[in-house]
Amino acid sequence: MSKNIWRLVGEAFDEKLPRRAAVLVKEDDWGLAFAYPCEFGKIGWLIDSRLETTYDERPIAALTFGERSYPDLTGKRGCKNTFYFETMESMPSLVRRNIVFTNMGLAAKETFAQNPPGGFYWELELECKMHGPHPFEQKMYLLLSLAGKASLVVDDRRKILHAKMKENELFLCCPFDNYGIYNSTDAYTRDMEKGDLDGKIQKGRYAAFEFNIRLKPGERKILRFGVSTKSDDSAYRAAGARNIQMRLEKIWNKWFSSLPELKFDSEREAKAYYKCWRVIRSNYYKHPKLGKTVLEALPVYRGYWQWAFPAIEWHSSMNPEIGHDFVKKLFDFFFLYQRSDGYVTHAIYINEKIPGDSWSKKNLIQTPHFPWVALRYYHATKDIESLRKWYPALAHYYDYINSTRDDNFLKLHLWAILASFDTGLDTTAPFEMVTYGKNGIKEEFCYPAIFAAERCRFEESMGKIAEIIKINDGRDWFRESGITKNQMDKILWDNQKKWYGVLRADGKIETCIGVDGLFPLAYGIVSGSKAREVKKNFKKLICKYGAHTVAPGEAGYEPDTYWRGPVWAKPCSLAMASAFHYYPDLMETIKTGLLEFLLRHPSVWECMNGETGDIARGDRGVFATPMISSNVGAGEAIGALRIAHGDNVFSF
Repeated sequence: MSKNIWRLVGEAFDEKLPRRAAVLVKEDDWGLAFAYPCEFGKIGWLIDSRLETTYDERPIAALTFGERSYPDLTGKRGCKNTFYFETMESMPSLVRRNIVFTNMGLAAKETFAQNPPGGFYWELELECKMHGPHPFEQKMYLLLSLAGKASLVVDDRRKILHAKMKENELFLCCPFDNYGIYNSTDAYTRDMEKGDLDGKIQKGRYAAFEFNIRLKPGERKILRFGVSTKSDDSAYRAAGARNIQMRLEKIWNKWFSSLPELKFDSEREAKAYYKCWRVIRSNYYKHPKLGKTVLEALPVYRGYWQWAFPAIEWHSSMNPEIGHDFVKKLFDFFFLYQRSDGYVTHAIYINEKIPGDSWSKKNLIQTPHFPWVALRYYHATKDIESLRKWYPALAHYYDYINSTRDDNFLKLHLWAILASFDTGLDTTAPFEMVTYGKNGIKEEFCYPAIFAAERCRFEESMGKIAEIIKINDGRDWFRESGITKNQMDKILWDNQKKWYGVLRADGKIETCIGVDGLFPLAYGIVSGSKAREVKKNFKKLICKYGAHTVAPGEAGYEPDTYWRGPVWAKPCSLAMASAFHYYPDLMETIKTGLLEFLLRHPSVWECMNGETGDIARGDRGVFATPMISSNVGAGEAIGALRIAHGDNVFSF
């Protein structure tokens, strides 16, 4: 295997990026600010430093170079330039692109990178492609476009612009020959058209910078820019940085080498494994209360999710820069805001005034993995004091779920859901009625296999915790777990279809071969006889890119829409754990598909079509999220690879 893992995980990309933020560079490891490519047809970068969670890509600023220059071939007016990207490659914290202008004699090599102390370094090495006696003489323009009107101050001596917006700041250091500040696109376009920037207002949305480029054929000129959302000094240092690639390689390779290495079957597997780690590190965030953490997905989900806890434990326990303490801090954080009735929030976003308040208002939970993850944390750390502290909160949460997800309904000793969002399987077909309804009719609840399996495991885990902290011998909890398992087999098992189904509010069973029924298998609570009956259906889920969320041919199967059929990393880890318990002959096939999933596109994605590898969409048509860190992406994939190598991360 290559010892230069930084190079190994490098990826080529093209203009067909499903979402721009699949390729990003952070300003510094522990901050929020990141940059990602402008829409193609532009040479430039979009800057985002927001706190809030949103599916929309909403940059605070855009930097574009070379869209216009002066003069055109007539020598009398400005021109709108055309170009194409000859090659594009993304390495950790660095992107390279080769640019060929088609309407004038110029080419460029671009480097955009994180300056390790902080700030963005942007370099454009321009090369004259003119012939013979014809030099290249043009004014080239760099345009800064801001999301809203800002005060703009330029330091002519240090060549630094400071843009102060309502909630953000931006600092740009560049070696301009002239500049102008404008309020409209028409204003700066008019000035570029005549080759004279003279907009010198103090507030505006645009700043244009002029560079006088004079090159002989074959001659080169390097333009270096520094960008920061923090300070002018950071931008200034970034612009003056040197040997950035060498420093980034050293930093990343030192970290990569500190991670546990699996016995890889191929360099392809090694690349997929370390690609997951690259994504996790790109989601680092230093929380003001929690310290060093990993966000759910920097481009979209800026926060922490309840159902992500298993994957968080899997990757943080192996990562010396994060460590076991991250799990402890998250447990403490979620339980700190536990409601008096026992409710624990679905997710906590970093911009919330009251952590977890957004989901608390809806009374939605998520698959409650807490107790078995707490056990994994304990066995890794022997931190018995934390177990003692968490036990009452876990018991209170258990009572809340019993009350609101069973006692209020059919009292089956199973757990119902109020909406698919309780499980995280947002749009899977059997949950349609309880989430969205059909023909004007919406169910109040349904009982899925995922929650039956989770209740069984919750109770078993609590029994083990009780034994460890010597509250009691755990027999009461183990008895409850046994009852839950029996009820799951009695009520949810579809003997005709040979799969676990969903009990509807009207008492009917709806059975769909899909991820809902994978949970009992992954947790190893299915009898050997049932597991043998299930195998034929289980194999229907395995596909080219891993494991389907719904098997082809099932009612409601849609290969390109979220949990209705596409592959996610979560079903891959569930399928791998299921095969570990019951079908070891299928583990290699599942791993092969997972590697295809991880290496299909830049970044680790929420989900994609299991047969074509195309990025899937949500119900409302939005493409799935790139740069997913823990619950449905990199952490789950790392967990699946660990299982493939004999370490069943679902055990406790």
